[in-house]
Amino acid sequence: MERAEIIEPGFSTADAGFPDINMDEGDLVLKFKDWQENPREVFFSDIVAFKWQMIETFIEGEEYDRCHIINESEWLAEHIRQGEIGSQEEYKHYKFNFNGCGQLEVISNGFTVKM
Repeated sequence: MERAEIIEPGFSTADAGFPDINMDEGDLVLKFKDWQENPREVFFSDIVAFKWQMIETFIEGEEYDRCHIINESEWLAEHIRQGEIGSQEEYKHYKFNFNGCGQLEVISNGFTVKM
């Protein structure tokens, strides 16, 4: 069963502005202004998948304005079943909830915060 684990990525998505999401050669760049109008930039390397949705859906342990790793992710498991990711690789399913704006989900092997 999927469950969300709250993470502290070094920034807050609570009350943030609508994000700008761009792909660049297999990497994903997320830019937004936080609740204090500070610009934030997050770089996801070697992504396998991402999705943005304006609706909000939640699972056990998830908060509407926080960042999470989704454990036992069905979406990640499907990428492994179809051979896109090896079962031993370190990919994770990240979910960033921008309360009021939407949700960003990413399968990646990590991310870097640029201030």
